[in-house]
Amino acid sequence: MPANPKSLHGALALVLCAHAAVAAAQQPKWPDDAWLFTSFHGRGDGLHLSASDDGMAWKDLGKVFLEPAVGSGLMRDPHILRGPDGVFRMVWTTGWKDKGIGYAASTDLVNWSAQRYLPLFDKVAGATDAWAPETFYDEAGKQYVITVSSDIEGRFAETRSAERMNHRTYYVTTKDFVTFSEPRLFLDPGFDHIDTTVLRDGARYIAVFKEGDRQKSGQWGAIRWAVADSALGPYRVMPDPIVAGQRAEGPTLFTRGGRTTLLVDFYADKRYGAFQTADWRQWTDVSSQLAVAPGQRHGTVLSAPAWLAKNLAAAIPSGKPVEPTPAPPPVLEGFTADPSIRVFGDTYYLYPTSDKPHWQTTDFSVWSSRNLVDWKKEGMILDVAHDVKWANVEAWAPDVIERNGTYYMYFCAQGSIGVATSKSPTGPFADALGRPLVARGTGVETNTIDPYPFIDDDGQAYLYYGNGRLGNVYRLKADMVTLDGPPRTIELKDHREGMVVFKRNGKYYFMWSIDDARSPDYRVGWGIADSPLGPVRSPDHGFIVLQRNGPAVATAHHSVVNVPGTDRWYVAYHRHALPVGGGYQRETVLARMEFNSDGSIRPMDPMTVPFKPGDAGEPLKGRNDARRGATAAR
Repeated sequence: MPANPKSLHGALALVLCAHAAVAAAQQPKWPDDAWLFTSFHGRGDGLHLSASDDGMAWKDLGKVFLEPAVGSGLMRDPHILRGPDGVFRMVWTTGWKDKGIGYAASTDLVNWSAQRYLPLFDKVAGATDAWAPETFYDEAGKQYVITVSSDIEGRFAETRSAERMNHRTYYVTTKDFVTFSEPRLFLDPGFDHIDTTVLRDGARYIAVFKEGDRQKSGQWGAIRWAVADSALGPYRVMPDPIVAGQRAEGPTLFTRGGRTTLLVDFYADKRYGAFQTADWRQWTDVSSQLAVAPGQRHGTVLSAPAWLAKNLAAAIPSGKPVEPTPAPPPVLEGFTADPSIRVFGDTYYLYPTSDKPHWQTTDFSVWSSRNLVDWKKEGMILDVAHDVKWANVEAWAPDVIERNGTYYMYFCAQGSIGVATSKSPTGPFADALGRPLVARGTGVETNTIDPYPFIDDDGQAYLYYGNGRLGNVYRLKADMVTLDGPPRTIELKDHREGMVVFKRNGKYYFMWSIDDARSPDYRVGWGIADSPLGPVRSPDHGFIVLQRNGPAVATAHHSVVNVPGTDRWYVAYHRHALPVGGGYQRETVLARMEFNSDGSIRPMDPMTVPFKPGDAGEPLKGRNDARRGATAAR
């Protein structure tokens, strides 16, 4: 009996719906990363962007984000780099015979600064052009490097030919995009080439470039590569090309999941090609899996926060120049989060989470400073993978408090809260109980994370914690490792996690984090109480006191320190790391916290630095006895 076509159609529809539901369920709410593809259309009409989740399937964002206005009026070969200050900087070719390039900057890729023409080769005798500029950051030199191709008459006479041009790659360096070094030779492989792009691969730098074509004789230059041990070379040309015998140009590279993808513009065929490698020896042509935006030419790929890529689709460029503001630098090196800041003796200490992918952290370290400006890493103080019997991963949100010469560190590990002790603020710390202090799943309406210890003026100690709708608090007995009675809940407006409590002018201030740590809108709210157990009153206006601004996003999970003997206060918080970071790659920053005359907390701007270069900071004086005791106990 033949099947009913309508039944088959219905069954197929159900199957397709089921697959769609599974795909939607598998798509994480907070993707780790996204990719943007810059390009131009036609002769050079302006900046086009397309976006992708995987670097292979690209969707055009449907608008010109910046139209050219300098040089000869073109915008070709646009390249964007995000610096460690969070500013996106774009360079591009402005014309076939221009001796300089275009430049603009942005913090959101939508609103751009006034465009500038950078006359890089104007003083170079014989220079005829400046093509396909790209920028990368030299971490060792703490400078930006702009590479650009130019054919300079009188140079490299041995390779000059009527069949091809005679380009080499040159570079200039800059720290501020205001002053630049003189152009110098970056790469001479012994032949004409253009379109150099540089990728850092572990400890080495790799330059990929396009060998010049011999168009009259139909010989098409290969995509080749060279390797160097430092950013500025010297570069060693590798003997085997990556792509040969095809009309390809405009190489761009990105690395994801241990695999590097090379995209090239097959300009004569009006299509793009893709090649992948895991070792830079074997390349696989995966062009059949690539779908780029129609009409795009000579694009470059950059990583961007997934939320930013999503926002670009709905963004409307204003067309008005907006000068970007760089974000303040972090105070600690590497990826750190959930910083607890404390004063012991004449020294400040920072105890952060050591960020690792997907929060699979295992160890804690501490940094010290005598002035809140200069920070020194003292080393690891606890490794839960080896020093704790009841957990081995998910080591988060440490905090340390001192009582009677002993330092107590409260920390999260695998969803429970533990406590460790030491005779020094710099450890090492030893697990005090051999079990959690607050075990996971103990019945309270919260996740058992983010401990915050507080000792009141009367000597009573409290341990605050929680993740979810409610905050929680235990009284601690005088030994600091024994819970004194059941937990109490505290209603906190929009509470998520990261509760902080301090006392000022007889009032108890509560602060906490709102939203998800992976969200750019992770932020800090506050309230005040007459008791360390609440209830907590939050203001109707001025409730949020720390939130995103410009490139500084996800500014929360903080702690507070008072400069002893003063009414000066500082906040240590984390934000998504720059230039590329997210919920698993964060960095620690400081801000000054001030109060209004009525005691309310003034909003803090994460784009404002608490100390300027050369400032003395906040040195502590007259507290050496405590520091000597701590030092002697190490």
